[in-house]
Amino acid sequence: MVMINNYNAAEAATESVSVAESFVKSLSLLEQAHRRLHDVVKDDLERGGERHLTGVQALLLYEIGEHETPASTLRSRGAFAGTSLSYNVKKLQEGGYLTQTRSKADKRTVRLKLTERGLKVRARVEDLFDRQAVALEPTASVRPDDLSQLNKTVSRLERFWSDQIRFQL
Repeated sequence: MVMINNYNAAEAATESVSVAESFVKSLSLLEQAHRRLHDVVKDDLERGGERHLTGVQALLLYEIGEHETPASTLRSRGAFAGTSLSYNVKKLQEGGYLTQTRSKADKRTVRLKLTERGLKVRARVEDLFDRQAVALEPTASVRPDDLSQLNKTVSRLERFWSDQIRFQL
């Protein structure tokens, strides 16, 4: 009986190390994939003759969308940190990709809207995503179920980390 309990404890220790190793590996892969996404977007823009933007800035234009969007919405979605967002909005405005206005009702609220130039970049990023979505399964063997599982897992991680902050766990 003692042997079984010791075996279970050793097995549990091995599993927890395995989970820890897998967790750290997943964090690294998520970070690498995010950086590679920036590279792919930047490469596609350069192929199209747009050399003035970073991948981050092009993704920001994509996230803003075709309609006026409050900057706070982009922050709350978690896509962009405050200082990074402010810097990139300034650069995009200087480059003629977007305009920003203050809300008449609440002067603290900044609203962002893409210019024609910004809409062209957004359309190019959207086209890139469409092409990649079509190529995922035949080229990379990524099936819709794989993406569904990935989305569930990443959503759970995000909720886990949000709870860590919110509840000071």
